[in-house]
Amino acid sequence: MGLRLTSAADYAIRAMIHLACLPDGGVALRSEIAEAQYIPTSFMAKILRSLVRARLLRSSRGVNGGFSLARPAAEINMLEIVEAIEGPLALTDCVPSPSGCGWAADCPASGVWLKVQDAMKDTLKATTLEDLVSTPRRNGRVSGSNRGEGARMVAASPAFRTK
Repeated sequence: MGLRLTSAADYAIRAMIHLACLPDGGVALRSEIAEAQYIPTSFMAKILRSLVRARLLRSSRGVNGGFSLARPAAEINMLEIVEAIEGPLALTDCVPSPSGCGWAADCPASGVWLKVQDAMKDTLKATTLEDLVSTPRRNGRVSGSNRGEGARMVAASPAFRTK
């Protein structure tokens, strides 16, 4: 297996997409998100706590409670989501700080790793949650609107989200 994000980061992005597809002010319960995105509910709880702690989500209790985006989807980027789960992005020990690796001063690869990490960070930072839910996708879209229906990935649809 090659370089990849953890399941937790993947699940966090899926949960954020789910919430971004709700109508403005919409909330979803942990169990609804987990069921719609096929994520174990206990794992979903941990992920949602991390996203609330990072101030990407709001959590409210009560009859109309649940989880909602803390900011508009256009103001949340993928780097924030990934780092809320994974911590600061670091491709290797020498990136971003060469002091983390005893070989960095003599390593011809450290400059390459820095370029790769910078490109990855730039791409994640430049991609907002809104970009993810408003860009047409060949592989499906999220349907559903609010609590009760839940947003679920469905195939063969021309757009990921319509406003």
